[in-house]
Amino acid sequence: MINEFQQIIKAYRQTDFSQRRAALATVVGLRGSGYRRPGARMYITDDGQWIGAISGGCLEGDALRKAREVMHSGEGRLVVYDTSDPEGENFGIGLGCNGVLDVLIQPIDPANAQNPIEILDQVIQERRPVTLETPLPDEGGVFVEELKPDIQLLVFGAGYDAVPLVQQARQVGWRVVVTDDCVAHLQPKRFAAADSLLAVPRDAVRAQVPIDRWSAAVLISHNYKYDRAVLAELLQSDIPYIGLLGPKKRGDALLSDVGDLLKPGDTERVFWPVGLDVGAETPQEIALSIVSEIQAHFRRTSAQPLKYKNAPIHQPVADQVLKTS
Repeated sequence: MINEFQQIIKAYRQTDFSQRRAALATVVGLRGSGYRRPGARMYITDDGQWIGAISGGCLEGDALRKAREVMHSGEGRLVVYDTSDPEGENFGIGLGCNGVLDVLIQPIDPANAQNPIEILDQVIQERRPVTLETPLPDEGGVFVEELKPDIQLLVFGAGYDAVPLVQQARQVGWRVVVTDDCVAHLQPKRFAAADSLLAVPRDAVRAQVPIDRWSAAVLISHNYKYDRAVLAELLQSDIPYIGLLGPKKRGDALLSDVGDLLKPGDTERVFWPVGLDVGAETPQEIALSIVSEIQAHFRRTSAQPLKYKNAPIHQPVADQVLKTS
């Protein structure tokens, strides 16, 4: 969701508030099922433009109309959308999502350094978890939200097959850092999608690469000695995911070579061969399998087909999402 936040922040920064007004719509409650979860946001300007979404496209038109009223009044508003009746004609359509959404629509004041979008920007820039409490209008309580940094992909090795991996990771909104100990490999034109290119000696990874608890590393250099040195560095960090490209016997050999650094449970965060079994052969398909596995790991899902999941697609929304003050 951080990727959507980034798009909202970009649109906000580009808004000419001498000519325009804006509002932010946030899903703050859900009873039953819905296309979007609490925390989904939609940035709206008074010329009818919006970024982000609070539904699958069904509620945005009505939210736009109500947002214009909020922009005019300067007062926030809590709107309830009932999509539970598939035959109903709420908002001109029968959605049949079997859920009731609470949507908070707030006017945005660019002069207020603590407006909701400025706070979102702080969360992204600082890459640390934050508990965000948003008061609801008319003594409606407080929307309490736990915001965590999105995934950061660290790509070790700047070969040709790292290019689609970087592109796909950026497509889903992750921050991507590409690093190699050979400056010549780090060609900005090839890795235009990356957030950062770092020429880092293989034995200085912990000192010079921005590793945190929301990072995933993929070793994709095809250089055994380089991968071994990087793996040794990563095992001494708290990074929760390390993917090793190549056949299983290569990964076995790498782990054997750094065996003196392995602590109990370390093999649980090392994935070799990296990626899900989707029959991948081309670099693009391999990138898809890697990105999918990392997503499943950080979201703590099984990566099985949804057809065989005998439960709701998403975890139920906690009763505590909306709290009274």
